[in-house]
Amino acid sequence: MISRISNQYCPARLLTALVLIVGMLFVGTGLTAQARSEQATPKKDLVGTWRMKITPYDCTTGAERPAFQSMLSFEEGGTLTEAALSPAFQPGQRGPGHGIWNATGDHTYNVVFEAFILFTTQPNPPAPGFQTGVQRVTTTIEVNGNQSSGLASVEFFDLGGNLVSSACTKAFGERME
Repeated sequence: MISRISNQYCPARLLTALVLIVGMLFVGTGLTAQARSEQATPKKDLVGTWRMKITPYDCTTGAERPAFQSMLSFEEGGTLTEAALSPAFQPGQRGPGHGIWNATGDHTYNVVFEAFILFTTQPNPPAPGFQTGVQRVTTTIEVNGNQSSGLASVEFFDLGGNLVSSACTKAFGERME
């Protein structure tokens, strides 16, 4: 008798369990897709390659130094690569920049990247001279269509990780198309 009752209710239990599992998968997939699309929407205006005009300036006095060109490429996953053509560095002295970025608003982003300084040079005004180590750039970028702008702090560290100098820059960019 018990086996007959079990056999009668077993298909119903199986069907109920199957409906619950499919329902949970459907809801879970929808939430994941919604979260991903909400995260991706503000980031789409930064993704791509930007031609940048970088103007270093004295953080205290605001006195500007000669501007130079840079290229920033932002990937959808939150990484970036950078290359700069700064006259302050000797040929081959600075490697490419590698870093991360994240959206902080609809069209505003925090960006951090680092580049190796491969050999030391003495100051040769207007070039300040650099020690072998790492350059770290921290900036906030605002995007307006195919234009971007930002202010950055630039720090230089020796091989021991000690801060040896710092600077400030302004950046204006145009999307490469």
